Formats: sequence, structure tokens, C-alpha cells
Amino acid sequence: MKEQDKELTSKVIEFDKKETHQCGICGEDAICFNTDNNIWLCEKCNDIQDGMDKFAEKMEKKLSKRVYSFDINELLNCLSKDEIYNIARNLGANKISNLAKGKLIEKLNSEYKALIEQRLYLFEEERYKILKSYVDNEGIKNFDDIDEEEANKSAYFIQQGFLFPTVKDEESLFLMPKLVQDLVKEKNNIEYRRLLKNNGEIINIYRGMNQAYGILEIEASKKILARYQNIEKLQLEDLLREAAYYYNEYREEGKLFVNNQIEDYEGFVDEINANKDLEYVHISKEELLNMSEENWVYNTKAGKSFYKEFTSMFSVDKDMTIAMMEDLALDIQDNEPKKAVDQMLELINIENEQVRFVAAGMMTKFVNKLGLWKYKGASINDMKASEISSKQNKPIGRNDLCICGSGKKYKKCCGRNGNVIPMA
Repeated sequence: MKEQDKELTSKVIEFDKKETHQCGICGEDAICFNTDNNIWLCEKCNDIQDGMDKFAEKMEKKLSKRVYSFDINELLNCLSKDEIYNIARNLGANKISNLAKGKLIEKLNSEYKALIEQRLYLFEEERYKILKSYVDNEGIKNFDDIDEEEANKSAYFIQQGFLFPTVKDEESLFLMPKLVQDLVKEKNNIEYRRLLKNNGEIINIYRGMNQAYGILEIEASKKILARYQNIEKLQLEDLLREAAYYYNEYREEGKLFVNNQIEDYEGFVDEINANKDLEYVHISKEELLNMSEENWVYNTKAGKSFYKEFTSMFSVDKDMTIAMMEDLALDIQDNEPKKAVDQMLELINIENEQVRFVAAGMMTKFVNKLGLWKYKGASINDMKASEISSKQNKPIGRNDLCICGSGKKYKKCCGRNGNVIPMA
């Protein structure tokens, strides 16, 4: 590397263009070496890293102004007005839009305990378990001691005002106000645990419904949920809305709950309305609960069958096969089977025509068994079977084409005995 071609900053070293290095993140051609992280970076990844560094500096500066306290009033006073407003709004406080910061803090302070307690009644075991872990640790956790999954979900509790991030002795911490700790301790009883279990089952049934149906009117959601659980005494809409914020799998659009994988939900609504005579497919409670779990596509009967067949023919690891199945299950929702399969074949780069034909057959058989949102959870196979059944049960005129597919008129084929109503 030529000395005159080096440009040294505190973070990156650019290098002679004749030298080649691969980006340590994406594998593309690198343009610089990041000395902070000891890694080669391409232009795109360097820009991303730069943005992350700036964000981290901004957050560090912001957190340095936070207090180390378990008193809710002190914790609120060091926040900006926008941050306080967002917590108040997320907790469901009313008449707050025109309040100055001082009045906003005053109002939130006076209502905070009641609002937090109301939220606790909308939780399931998973969320309570996270809160209880803070209580067991005297209301504090070091950010470095939290796994990635909990760290991601901590954002929900921060937005709701259950947790407050701060810095002490150059360590990033999450604090739980004393008032919240006391409420969590108070709820640690059999009656509340029973409520959590019931909430969790309803939430997970709906999460399965979200995977199965994609889009549901809120009122239709209630009717379907009533098949599986007694929902009469529940704040069902609030329960499902709060779960939407926490799990980030679906969202509310007017009178609809919409799967977050759907961008053009209005287009899907039009397709669903085009099949308005269809009823939502009845799915067992056990199946819906399974659909709320990770790798649910693989765990279906169709998924297990495809996995066994595909891996017996092709040398591919389990994780890659499951990822492929999940991609197909999503692509089939807004593509014809052939297009979804062709796109997958291009992605996995099968060049041999004979092998490609075999793989395409397996994939097509698999996607035809998957429930589609536009058919209210029915699969392509279900729709074909329904169409055949409908034709078989429909009276046939003597001059109509025979239902056996011969191409002959009915009177000259299966209807030669004069019977114009075919046997099923």
C-alpha cells in the first residue's frame, strides 16, 4: 500500500485501489478498513456503520442526561416533552395534546399508577415474566446482560413507560420505577397468573389466525375467537391491539387487523371481497396455536411432507430448507404458484433442467397445500376440490358436456340411461 494513497481518519483507512479485500459484512469489494471494529468494509456497509456510529453517539449524549433513580417523577423530568407525550399517549392518557411539559408531567404522575395497572391486565405470561425478572433484580438490568431477543422487546416497555434507559459509570442500564415494581409484586398471585394464561392463549390463537387469514375484520376476529375461548368478559380489542404493539406481527387499519407482511392491504381486501361467498376455513385450536410459533410452516403436515421429500432428493441443511419453505409460503400469497416456484428456483440457482423439473414439482405440490389469504385460509387444492364437488352435485342437462371430462355430451356418455342427475 502506497503511503501517499492512504487517508487516515479516526475510524477508516482507505487503500490502494489495486489491492483487493472483501467486506467483512456482505462480502463485496471493500474500500476501507474500519479501525474501531477491525474490519474491512464496502462503501454501502461503511455508510451504514457510519450512520450507526452517529446514532450511538447521539443516544449516548441523550442518555447522559438521564438520571439514575427509581422515582417516576425524577425519571419523567429528565425526558423531553415529546418523550413524555409518547409515553402518556401509549398508556392511554386522555386530553394531553395541548399540555405544556410541566402540566404533562403533572397529569402523567397523577394517572401513572392506574394506567400501568390497566396495561398489566392486558399482558400474558411472557411480558409479565420479563417485568418480574426486573423485580427479582431490584429493578435494574445492565444492557450487556440482556440477550438480543429481550433487548428488542425492551423497546416496547420503554415506549409504555415501564422501563427507563440511563447510563451510570459508563454502563448502559434499564431501570424500573419503584411504583411499577410494587405493582408487579402485587400481581404475583394465582388469580393474576390465571388471567395471564388465559390472555396468552387468546393472543396466540389470534397470532395463528393472523398467519392463516392475513386480513380480518375486527368483528370477524371476535366471532372466530369465540369458537375457541370464552371472550365475553374480556377487553378483547384492547388485548389484541396491545399484542400487536408487542409482537409486531400485525397492525390495525381502520376496522381491520392486517398481517405486517402485507403492504397493499387494500388490494388484498378487493381479492377477498371477490370471494365473498367463501367462509373462513375452520382451523383447529391446536393448529392455530402451532401457527403462532417459530417455524410454523415447517411444523404443518404439508411442511413436514415437503421437507422429507425435498431433503431426500437434495443435499441441503435444515435451516436453509425451512427458510425456503417460509419464503414460498409468503410468495404464494400474492403470486400464482408457477411464478412463486420459478422465483425460488432462480434464487437457489438450479441449472440442470431435469433436476429443476423435479424440484419445481415438489415445490408446486407444497404451495398448493398452503392456505391463502385471498381464499380466507383455503388452499388451491381446497378450492379445486370444492369446485369439483360443486359440479358433481349440480344437475346436468342432457346436452351439457359430461362431467367425466370425456368431451362428449352427457346424454351420449354417463347419461345414456336417461338420468340427468349424475351420481356423486
